[in-house]
Amino acid sequence: MTPMKDHNASLLQVEDLSVTFFTPNGAVRAVRDVSFEVRRNEVLGIVGESGCGKSTVAYAILGYLPGTFRLGGAIRFEGRDITKIPAAELRKLRGNRIAMVYQDPVTSLNPFMRVGPQVAEVLAQHLGHSQGEARLRTAELFESVGLAEHARIGRRYPHELSGGQQQRVMIAMALACDPDLLILDEPTTGLDVTTEATVLDLIRDLKARVNAGIILVTHNLGVVAQVADRVAVMYAGHLVEEAPVRALFKSPRHPYTAGLLSCVPQPVTDASEGRLLRSIPGSVYSAQEETKQACLFASRCPMAREECRTQAPPVVDTGEGHLSKCFYWQQVNGALWGMPEVRRDKTKDATVAPVLAVRGLRHFFGKPRRKYVLFGPMRNRPVRAVVDVGFEVYPGQTLGIVGESGSGKTTLARNISGLIDRTGGEVRLLDKDLAPSVEDRTPAQRAAIRMVFQNPTASLNPMLPVRHALMRPLKKFQGLRGKEGKERAIALLKAVGMEPGHMDRLPGELSGGQQQRVALAATFAGKADIIVADEAVSALDVSVQAQVLNLLKQHQEESGASYIFISHDLGVVRYISDDILVLYAGHVAEFGPRTSVLKPPSHPYTEALLSAAPAPDPDATPTRIRLPGSVPTLREAFKGCFFAGRCPRKLGPICDETPPPAQTNPADGRHVIHCHIPLDDLAKAQMDRSALAA
Repeated sequence: MTPMKDHNASLLQVEDLSVTFFTPNGAVRAVRDVSFEVRRNEVLGIVGESGCGKSTVAYAILGYLPGTFRLGGAIRFEGRDITKIPAAELRKLRGNRIAMVYQDPVTSLNPFMRVGPQVAEVLAQHLGHSQGEARLRTAELFESVGLAEHARIGRRYPHELSGGQQQRVMIAMALACDPDLLILDEPTTGLDVTTEATVLDLIRDLKARVNAGIILVTHNLGVVAQVADRVAVMYAGHLVEEAPVRALFKSPRHPYTAGLLSCVPQPVTDASEGRLLRSIPGSVYSAQEETKQACLFASRCPMAREECRTQAPPVVDTGEGHLSKCFYWQQVNGALWGMPEVRRDKTKDATVAPVLAVRGLRHFFGKPRRKYVLFGPMRNRPVRAVVDVGFEVYPGQTLGIVGESGSGKTTLARNISGLIDRTGGEVRLLDKDLAPSVEDRTPAQRAAIRMVFQNPTASLNPMLPVRHALMRPLKKFQGLRGKEGKERAIALLKAVGMEPGHMDRLPGELSGGQQQRVALAATFAGKADIIVADEAVSALDVSVQAQVLNLLKQHQEESGASYIFISHDLGVVRYISDDILVLYAGHVAEFGPRTSVLKPPSHPYTEALLSAAPAPDPDATPTRIRLPGSVPTLREAFKGCFFAGRCPRKLGPICDETPPPAQTNPADGRHVIHCHIPLDDLAKAQMDRSALAA
């Protein structure tokens, strides 16, 4: 009989951990001095900017450190130092008692193997499941993470899934053996808010169900606020603050933590006047620099004094389990980083023509085939990814596009960019037709539209240094070469919070957030009229995200460029967008100015998205609407409303049988909602629910 596990027992102790990598460019001190503990039935959130060592700590626990390295300190799992156990024993722990969900599912899933057998392989390897048992358990796991059509999904290869679907497969794989310690490295980065809410529920359920300890590495402070029990803040390889979640959010005791909290966009449902984001100036103390007897945050700290530059601050217990590595922790307050400036909304000139106009755009994947080539019933009908979508983008304006994974957002973006040929419809740039394929467009049209992709790892050449990604567009689109081109490339790197020394690094030597910053810098190098940003800030920590969003605004004001901004983060969409397009299953649910879309009346689908967004406040009352299942993959046209199968406000048969009308909001003639429910009724119901939650 297996003995009962102590509910509050210490599961993992990390003591004085240091990790140094030795590269051709010198030593990289990824982790300098980190100590913490994880107990059963608790979630420890680890936050900090990219390059602070968060992911390296996670990989060190699993023994997955690459290349030549030196590891110091101890990592004790149930009292045993796992840095000293044989490799064979460590392999038995991985995936079974210690499991991990990685940040980038594209590079974590086997591209040559269907995803169902990949999950089944874990079950067979660690639990000895037969083929039939593994197949049934895989279906249960896929259902638990919200993947529709389990059998069909299991037969697909990773490249046939959206980014969110790939991440859900990774989470299902990690949950397969009900691990004792679950390490989540940015697990919700590629997920939409409704799936994110489901995954966070899964994390809570796992913690309670199997008495597990969980380490959550993330830059999303909203996720940390809603899930974590304790939070550890890392900077330059050090742990600078650790506290219970509420204490850290309400009363931070390190200037770096206060800075991170000041960078978070306002909650999407916040009705107060918009404010400009604040950011932490400079960048993280370089991992290639020696550890010195000083506070490594001093060069960026608004309250640094001479003592901070000549002595290393000790870790101080400020009371009730709240630790801070700061000489002046008692002086940290909300005004430390300055008072927020009011955001000035742009005004739209009604006489100006749109820079981009889209009418009736369609994209279907696949071609219809009959059973017997020329006759017989239809088989394998095309997937209706985008259906009759229309909108306009004006000069100097930003269109935000939101919706769950599988709603058609990326397909729409790639149609506009010409990376895939649209099935039908019209796209006009500056009142001139755009050919469906980028190869058939003029050089000027190709230069006018640039795209920032969701996955920087897959969009940067792994064999070429960062300088190539920047110098090529500077040469091709601006004619800059040699010294002039290099100076401009360095200026672009600095603008996105990176150092000139990164020019000679390969993409694999950078964190996910740093890779995305390089991709953004390369896009700015092209001087495009329209920048299509597909989850451009999803991999960035809140400080760099604030820098990049403000940089995007500054670039837009200076150049007059227009943006199509796709994001799962509704707080970011609220901040950056002028208009918002809500997509569901390839159909337009709602379109209008930001200020109208984000308040009642909203389409029931928009309401669900807004309610699912995690608030960066541990005291916030959860008001999430759980949508059953996931976005359907449609081969047949909808008979009624496209959202009827999941709508929490469904009226009845009319929603199943009749397409919804396009209703115009009388308070704003540009705000259109496709729904059967009268707008007055929608507004009343949604305002009543908001009042009840408050």
